[in-house]
Amino acid sequence: MVDAPRTEHRWPVLVAAAIALALFALVPPEIQFLPPWLVPIVGAVVLLPMILINPRRLSTETRWSRWIGIGFALGLTALNQVHVVLLVMELIQGRAQGPVVLLTALLVWATNVIAFSLVYWELDRGGPVARRVEGINDTARQDIRFPQQDNLAGVETWQAGYPDYAYISLTNMMAFSPTDAMPLTVRAKGFMAYQAFTGFVLLALVISRAVNILT
Repeated sequence: MVDAPRTEHRWPVLVAAAIALALFALVPPEIQFLPPWLVPIVGAVVLLPMILINPRRLSTETRWSRWIGIGFALGLTALNQVHVVLLVMELIQGRAQGPVVLLTALLVWATNVIAFSLVYWELDRGGPVARRVEGINDTARQDIRFPQQDNLAGVETWQAGYPDYAYISLTNMMAFSPTDAMPLTVRAKGFMAYQAFTGFVLLALVISRAVNILT
């Protein structure tokens, strides 16, 4: 029997995913490369079986549900990177208008925070279910080390949840480097490095250029 209080709630990550899908629909037409309704609808269809398996708490996992979760996080991230490239191309070609650039940069930046937080949440120590339920994937490697895990008195009871990974993603986008939590594996370092680079492009290049257009 799974110890229910030890498993994660469904709603924090579901709210975050819903916000990310909604942000895709709000991207200005100049930067859109797909119909604005397509990504939210496809995303909702992908999330539906995941919700049916674990409607309230994340306590059950199958091989296909694990791959769907990883695929959703990576797909959301990849689609958002296309928006980054299209936005930079608009600037280089001189077609970008100040308000459009500012709005798009804000939407892409926020979506990037959510998308990478889902990636970290899905990959670290085998995912949200494996981290909390014994016997599912006890041999999964640890990708991120949290300071709470260095506290020997509480290491047996504390487990990272989605808000912890969302915080990592937010601070990495703002500081261009990890803050309190450290990446341990090559893949974690790679994702964090790429996310930081994307944040640098958005904040240093796109937003500064948009301010120049406005002035």
